[in-house]
Amino acid sequence: MKRFLLITTVVVVAAVLIFAGATTLSAQTKTQQSAINNWQMSFHPNLNWEGHPVYTQYSNSLNYNWGGQSPAPNVAPSYWSLRATMDAYFYGGTYQFSILADDEFVFFIDNVIYMDTVDQGLSGKKVIFTAPVSQGYHTLRIDYRQFTGPSYIYTEWAYIKPGGGAPPLPPNRPLPAPLPPESAPSVQTQYGDFTPCIEQGLHQAECFHSDGSWNSPNRGSVQMEPQITIWGNCEPADSDVVWTVDTTQDPMITKTFRCSKSLAGWFPR
Repeated sequence: MKRFLLITTVVVVAAVLIFAGATTLSAQTKTQQSAINNWQMSFHPNLNWEGHPVYTQYSNSLNYNWGGQSPAPNVAPSYWSLRATMDAYFYGGTYQFSILADDEFVFFIDNVIYMDTVDQGLSGKKVIFTAPVSQGYHTLRIDYRQFTGPSYIYTEWAYIKPGGGAPPLPPNRPLPAPLPPESAPSVQTQYGDFTPCIEQGLHQAECFHSDGSWNSPNRGSVQMEPQITIWGNCEPADSDVVWTVDTTQDPMITKTFRCSKSLAGWFPR
């Protein structure tokens, strides 16, 4: 009889603990609730997240310091972008988000922009903001891009108070086209050394040499291109890059550039 009472008591206590755990939420759990979720990190060799990513990795946190070096295979140290997404479960309430990044980022919840540092002069400065989030799964997305110099991003968030319904809908504005990269003083590709053409202001065809492959471009096809205006190693996937061009017009205009078949730089379409 004593053994039966002991077993019954243990079962009742366990049930009470389970019920209490289901109806209460510790601050630590609220803060770390998304630690088991993974960020999908997709890297692009351009500033606009264009085309298919050249490298994708997964991480349970978005805290990286690349030190101005290449962040992934097939990505140069400068002029690249990262799109990181995560489906995370949230308890209903208000959350405080903290992001430190160099250079720029845009933060989304369910495709709605909550923080946009583009052209805001916030590179290298910690940005802290709050957002009400309803209970359930939500898609987080961070669009990060790196121009030159140091490259890093650190993200965290914490539950600060209960309540809150569906997130509000702040105005959503498109990202402005970035400025083009500086023209390189020297470029070498599989089709030759284009440094003399850069130095003398010559058309890229003057420095072009076919590599002999059956599907490689020929000198005639390169001659038909407009002259390169922004020298730098590029890839065919960089075709149709949109950059903001500083001209005498006000405001500045955007132009579409295409990678030369010589892979030595871009010319305006």
